[in-house]
Amino acid sequence: MTSITVHCLGAFRALGDSLVVDVDDVSVASIRAAVSSSLVARGRADLNTVLTRSVFAEGDELLKDHATVSGSEVSLLPPVAGG
Repeated sequence: MTSITVHCLGAFRALGDSLVVDVDDVSVASIRAAVSSSLVARGRADLNTVLTRSVFAEGDELLKDHATVSGSEVSLLPPVAGG
């Protein structure tokens, strides 16, 4: 089991600056699933809709769900609109 710190941005900031999830492997898909479970456990299942459209990043690199992380921290970037 590996602990990953997920830095919360945008809509996820309501959860705090970050949250820690435990994953069996360090794929983005596993991290996404762990965050989803954490949202449900915190009574914030409403954010799962945003989570499905969000991207994870490690440093400056945006990660696809099949990617693996090399460190123990990622950022969770919700979709944004602007102009």
